[in-house]
Amino acid sequence: ALDGEWRLPEGPLRSLRARLGRTVYEHREIEGSGEVGTVFATRGSEARLEAEHAPLGPLRGVLGAQWEDSDFSALGEEAFVPSTTTRKQGLFVLEEAAWPLGTLSGGVRVERARVASAGDADPAAGQFGAAQQRRFSLRSASLANLWTFAPGWSLATTLAGTERAPTSFELYANGVHAATGAYERGDPTLGVERGRNLDVALRWAQGDSEVRIGAFESRFSRFITLAATGADIDVVDEDGNVESVPEYQFRAARARLRGVEVQGRHRLGLGGWALDLQAQLDLVRGDDLDRGEPLPRLAPARVRLAVDATHGPWGLSASLEHAQRQRRVPATDTATGGYTVLDLAATRRFEWGGHEALAFVKLGNVGDTLARSATSIASVRDLAPLPGRALKAGLRVSF
Repeated sequence: ALDGEWRLPEGPLRSLRARLGRTVYEHREIEGSGEVGTVFATRGSEARLEAEHAPLGPLRGVLGAQWEDSDFSALGEEAFVPSTTTRKQGLFVLEEAAWPLGTLSGGVRVERARVASAGDADPAAGQFGAAQQRRFSLRSASLANLWTFAPGWSLATTLAGTERAPTSFELYANGVHAATGAYERGDPTLGVERGRNLDVALRWAQGDSEVRIGAFESRFSRFITLAATGADIDVVDEDGNVESVPEYQFRAARARLRGVEVQGRHRLGLGGWALDLQAQLDLVRGDDLDRGEPLPRLAPARVRLAVDATHGPWGLSASLEHAQRQRRVPATDTATGGYTVLDLAATRRFEWGGHEALAFVKLGNVGDTLARSATSIASVRDLAPLPGRALKAGLRVSF
C-alpha cells in the first residue's frame, strides 16, 4: 500500500490525498496423501483519490473517486466458486456545514460494479455452467447531524439509504465449502441489496467519564443472507464415500434490523491506582419479513463489564462478558446456549535500549467455559467453539 497527501494553501483545492494498494494472495489445500488438492488465489488492486475543496461559504467537503479490481480463482476438487473477476468504479461527495443545531453533513456515492464468472474450466463438469456476468448501478446517500446542546452533551443522528452489489460468492457459489462443511449455492439472479437506516446516539462526556446510548433501525427491501434450506445434499468425498451435508442458499428477502448499544466508562482513584470502570450492553433483533421468522445467525444480547487499573508502569485488567442464550432463530436452525467468560491480563512498561517496551501476560477464558458463537452456521458451531482457556505472554518494543 502507498499513501500520499499534497497540501495546497491557495486555490480551489486545499489538499489531494491518494491511496494505492495491491494484494497478491495464494494458499494450497494439502490432502492427506501430501498432494495439492485445491489452489485458491486472489489478485487485487485498489486506488482511491480524494480532493478537499476550499470552503464554499459555510460548506466544507471532499470529492473523490475509487477503483477496485479483483481476480479470484479456485482450481481443484474443493473449489465451490468458479474463477471470477470483480470490477468496481465509484464517485463520492461529502459535505458539511455548521448551522444553529450543530454540524450537518451529507454524502452521496454512485458506483458501477461488474461481477463475472468464468464458468466451468471443463464444460463437461456441469458445476458452474457457462461463463456469465452481472452489471450493477448503485446509489447511496446519507444525511447526518451532530448537535452539542449542552456542555458535555451531544446528539448524533444519521439517516442513510444504501445499495450493495452481491459478491461473487453470493452469485456463483455451487459446491461443498470445505471450511464450513456445508453445500453453498449462490443465486446468479440476485439483485442489488437495498436498505434504509436510521441511527441515533446520545452521548455525555466529562473528563475521563463517558456514557453513550445508541439505537438503530434498518429496513431492507432486499437483504442478502446465507440461509439453511433444511435439505441435505449427498456428495462423494475423495475416497469415494457418500456423505450428506446441509444445504445453504444465498437468498434475498425483505428484512428489518433493530438494535440498542449502551456504553459507559468512569475513572476512579484508589491508593495511587487509577481505575477505569467500563460497561457495555448490546442487543439486536432481526426479522425476515417475507417468511415471518428471525434472520439467521444474529448475535444474542451481550453484557460486558471490565476494569483497567494502572499504577506507574504496572497495568492490570479484568473483563467479564455474558452472552444470553439465542432462542430467536429460523425454523432450520437451533438455539445457541449462553455463556460467561472471564479474561485477565497484566502489563509492565519499561525502557529497553532507549526504546519503549511493554511486557504482557494474558489469561483468556479463565474458567475454560465451553462457548459457541450464534453467528456461525450450524455445521461449524458444534465443531469450532470459541477458544478455551489460553495463556499468552509477549514483549512489544516500539522504535
